[in-house]
Amino acid sequence: MELLNLRRAVKTLRKNKNSNILIYTHIDTDGINSRVILEELFNRLNINGEFRFLKQLTVNSIEDIPFKDYELIIFADLGSGQINLLKEKMKEYNILNSKNHNIIILDHHIPSKEKVPENIINVNPWNNNIDGGKDICGAGVSYLFAKICNPRNIDLAKYAILGAVGDIQNLEGSFTGINKMILKDAKDAGDILAFPDLQFYGKHTKPLFASIKYFTDVRTDLMNNDSRIINFINNINKKYGLEIVPKECLHEPSFSEKRILGSEFLSKCNRYVPINWTKFLPKVIFGESYEFKGEDIKTPFRNLEEFSTCINACSRYDDYETPLNILRGNRDKYYDRMMSRLRAHKRNISKALQYIKDNVEIVQRDRFQYFEMDNKIINGGILGIVAGMCYSIEEVDWKKPIFAITENDSGYKVSARCPKLLSFAEDINLADAISYASSKVGGSGGGHKFACGAFIPDKKNFIDYIENRLNG
Repeated sequence: MELLNLRRAVKTLRKNKNSNILIYTHIDTDGINSRVILEELFNRLNINGEFRFLKQLTVNSIEDIPFKDYELIIFADLGSGQINLLKEKMKEYNILNSKNHNIIILDHHIPSKEKVPENIINVNPWNNNIDGGKDICGAGVSYLFAKICNPRNIDLAKYAILGAVGDIQNLEGSFTGINKMILKDAKDAGDILAFPDLQFYGKHTKPLFASIKYFTDVRTDLMNNDSRIINFINNINKKYGLEIVPKECLHEPSFSEKRILGSEFLSKCNRYVPINWTKFLPKVIFGESYEFKGEDIKTPFRNLEEFSTCINACSRYDDYETPLNILRGNRDKYYDRMMSRLRAHKRNISKALQYIKDNVEIVQRDRFQYFEMDNKIINGGILGIVAGMCYSIEEVDWKKPIFAITENDSGYKVSARCPKLLSFAEDINLADAISYASSKVGGSGGGHKFACGAFIPDKKNFIDYIENRLNG
């Protein structure tokens, strides 16, 4: 299926190829890969464009966008939810519906319900009733844009798949919808391997026992217990005559060994979850792995999930140039810089988790839990990552979503997370709750069912609105 407005967007780009063009992309894995795709597309079409990163399109940030200086502005991996802001600003500049000033939006987030003016072309899967939360990411929309320009651009599909992994669109273990089609392009181009695997993190960089240690979808007696995990693996070896080495990476065991390990782990998890949750367990234990064929094994760039972590280790601290250059193939000094950033990122997460464990109260409500944290202790860019990893702390209830709140220059940042298993079993929609609550207190928020965020001017009453929404 072809996305609505896609050909119209391509036609508008070609029409403006000699005009002043400005391109904004988001700053996460998905947004940075969107930029790589569009940069390469512009090079191949011999079109000049000015590229910039944009954290958010807000009432404040829109003031810095020079609408009148460019005949065409493109927003990638953002923009669809802020059409009202774009309309207001274009009206202010007297360019609303102007044929000489156009905007193309290549996004996958839920669009606002505003009527879209003629000179804003909103390319978004939701316009086709396709779920932009799981079936295609922002980089995927940019890739389809590039592919319409020239079908031979399938070598750019790999960036779309990395963007989709970064946005956790393989939530249920593998890709669906348009992502599946894009994955086929990436495989046909010889860039990506996809194969059945266990859904433990760190397949090329962590010892197997550590990968199991950080599995937080189900809290078993293995959590945070290295020796017990090693004994668990050794007992499986003894039972089945296997030779799985606990200190080797997950990519080392054979497929049959992984299948047995996964089945035994599933049996253990079954004993710890509510009976009506057990049918969802296979989704969080078994699935597909995605790897770049051209990257060396046992490096953080081989597995796409680990590659995304490397990108986050830079972009969450406002360093976009390092991942951008790595993706362009400039490895020399940027590789060392990224590895340094990755080490610092891991230290920051570990420090934040230890601080929460020792000093922060986890406040329990009926349907969720939350905590507040000093912004001097945690960088707001990793608030969501830390919130998700809090499920390794015993005081955190793994059967409830968690909200993390920290103060920033303009109010408060909120991040919400819940384990994948919880989102499957209870069909929780955190994005709906945080969007509703933030709008009630004069802020804005959104994201995905299991992972989302908001910026709010005042936290008063926010938690009560969250509770009201989750209680239905």
